[in-house]
Amino acid sequence: MSKDDRLSLKLTSQEANAIMVMLDSDMEKTFDEGIDPIADWETLHFYAYQMLAYQAFKMAYVEKYG
Repeated sequence: MSKDDRLSLKLTSQEANAIMVMLDSDMEKTFDEGIDPIADWETLHFYAYQMLAYQAFKMAYVEKYG
């Protein structure tokens, strides 16, 4: 994805922290419950995109707010 294709969000550190806490909680809940690749094959693409979005936001968050 090129820089021109990226969406830029203007968030305060408090807003970014709230989103990060929410995403961390959601990731923990999703993967603590476990994923059965056979039973959950229809949602694996959703989980993959969810993880990619989480990774991109977390990297940007850490880079900006430490």
